[in-house]
Amino acid sequence: MLKLLQELWQENLVFLDLSAEFDDKNTLDLAEIAIILTVNSENYEKYIALKEFQNIFKKIHLRVDIYGIELAQVCSLNLLMKSYISKSDLIKALSILNAINDNSILLTFLENLELGQIDRKEQVLNSFSGLNHINAELCALCDDEGTQDKLRLMADKFSKLDFIIAVTGVMNSGKSSMLNALLKKDFLGVSNIPETANLTLLKYGENNKAKIYFWSIKEWENILASSKFSAEMKQFVTELSSKLDIQSYIKEDSLSEEIDLLELKNFTSAKNQISALIKKIEINASLEFLKNNICIVDTPGLDDVMVQREIVTNEYIKESDFLIHLMNVSQSLTQKDTEFLLDCLLNSRVSKLLVVLTKADLLNSKDLDEVIDYTKQTLKSRLKALEFDENFIQKIDFLSISAKKASDFYQGVADESSLKESGVLELENYLFNELYSGAKVALALEAYKKELNLEITHLITKYHLQNQAFNTLKHQLNAQNQELFLNYEKEKKNLEEAKKDTAQLVAKLSTNGANDVKVLMILLAKKLKERLIDELKYTNSKKQKMNLSRLMSIVDITVKDGINDVLREIKFENFKNIESTKEALSAKYAFLKDDFDNGFEEFKTKLSKSIENIFADDKYALFKLEIQKILEDDKDIFTLEPKLEKFINLSFENFKIDEILKELNINSQFLEFLNSKMSFYEQEQEQKMAYFNELLNNTQAKDANAFEKYEKNLEKIKCLEALRMDLINAN
Repeated sequence: MLKLLQELWQENLVFLDLSAEFDDKNTLDLAEIAIILTVNSENYEKYIALKEFQNIFKKIHLRVDIYGIELAQVCSLNLLMKSYISKSDLIKALSILNAINDNSILLTFLENLELGQIDRKEQVLNSFSGLNHINAELCALCDDEGTQDKLRLMADKFSKLDFIIAVTGVMNSGKSSMLNALLKKDFLGVSNIPETANLTLLKYGENNKAKIYFWSIKEWENILASSKFSAEMKQFVTELSSKLDIQSYIKEDSLSEEIDLLELKNFTSAKNQISALIKKIEINASLEFLKNNICIVDTPGLDDVMVQREIVTNEYIKESDFLIHLMNVSQSLTQKDTEFLLDCLLNSRVSKLLVVLTKADLLNSKDLDEVIDYTKQTLKSRLKALEFDENFIQKIDFLSISAKKASDFYQGVADESSLKESGVLELENYLFNELYSGAKVALALEAYKKELNLEITHLITKYHLQNQAFNTLKHQLNAQNQELFLNYEKEKKNLEEAKKDTAQLVAKLSTNGANDVKVLMILLAKKLKERLIDELKYTNSKKQKMNLSRLMSIVDITVKDGINDVLREIKFENFKNIESTKEALSAKYAFLKDDFDNGFEEFKTKLSKSIENIFADDKYALFKLEIQKILEDDKDIFTLEPKLEKFINLSFENFKIDEILKELNINSQFLEFLNSKMSFYEQEQEQKMAYFNELLNNTQAKDANAFEKYEKNLEKIKCLEALRMDLINAN
């Protein structure tokens, strides 16, 4: 490390403690760490002047000077050395920054750096185990069943942290084979559980069973509306209506039916037309891989003609913790693969995805590398054509597997070398490391720590109260008791004031930007129309044939990027208001700070998802079909332009994002969150004082064991303070 720093800073290197670490290892994200590491003796003055760079250093409480920067670099490198951040991800981030800064010294250092393999899953489980140990110690130190039950429920809640893995691919990409290899059993695509076009959720369950969900009336109406754009789909729906009593299955609220796994083939097999009426299937199975609280979403093929299935798939991809896209090496990169991967790369919700090349046993390692390189170059070329940075490709990782070799081992027809060669173990380790390295886990650990800390505070307060009551018995401390009651009454008044203050502050917050959204949507509609017309004018000037695929890519990218920008602005403005209001209230009413902090990040995460889901996928899918039809039907740019303008403006109005945002009523949700925290605090205080009164009554009855209890409480308080320190130091 010292040699690297000497190369970066030369004569500007100051004395440093090379063992220095950040106080909180989760404060900075990977991008911020990469930015810190790119600074050196030649460019530090440029960085110091940047407000964004200064904001990073505010987060880690360091001065923005040479010493502060070098210290931050040491702390960042120690995060890497201790495997808190991924070496490969850091290399990717620095490679992207290479466009604005020469990071060759850093990249050479990282490529030559040998780090041991870290089991992220084991790390996280050990962290939870440590917190569970503190939880158990708290249970032992408290003497009432209510608190003990609360602590047990807390441990149970955090032990059920679940993960969703979405798996995508075109037909025959090898999804069932790959999933069977992960599940270590031929479970999917066999006679009882045939391959299906329906979206399938695989979850752990002691008893194997399945649940089928049918389309609702609204969803079926969307299917009928989209069928007019496809002759094949229209014919299929017409035939289906003549053969099945659709009204028996399609209801206002989605109809569901629980069945035995053996019955599944009667519903989902391609031979059974009823499968077209099924929205999704949930399968519970006692399979080892699923025991890790993992839910696998096996999506329909990307080349599915039913648009509504694509909408449901996109909804699950949004909610997934990780995305795997499968490509059959013998089919190479299809048009559908390319479009899907581009959409993922340009989608801000997808921070990283894994492309798995299946049937790897058909090619040698050199040919596999060529397939990966061809995929990368094709995507880079498309990104460049769409005027996007080709470094977006860094979001993708590639792995190759042979599900057959793994299956042969699990069926007992091959030895362990076949499993090792299959690449499935590497895939499994990769998935666990990615899942357990994510923000979801970090957030859960931090939330668990906060809840435990609150319980420690409550228990310490409780034992101090007990001892004050015991002191009353010994010293007749009526003045102190009187002061305690006066403080309680004062705090009650402060709480009432805080409630009024909170309501007033939240009421003064802006109306969540609904009016601004309406203006932004009008501007986005104008931008989309202009981009399409500009593209058509360009192809006309070059006497080229209209490229419908490129035009639809422009629609997809312009709308999704624009909507993401709008939603990002909504989140930024609302979170800024919410956070500043919470901080103001916490500063004025310090006794509420811990309660306001507890659960606040989870509240923001939930709110963030609600905002992201404002944009309706079903309306957008129909919008794309309609705009494609307009482009196909009218080739005259002079008549096409007003048609496009009218249709786009009307469609964007029908998205009704401003109205949905108003209905979301973010300020009311925030007020409800704050009120719930104040109510909880109020209940705690009331219980505390009721408990103290009971104690006083008991002590007046001359408790013979008061002194012994007093000493035990002092010991408990000492243990609780020690547990608090353990909690603070827990990583």
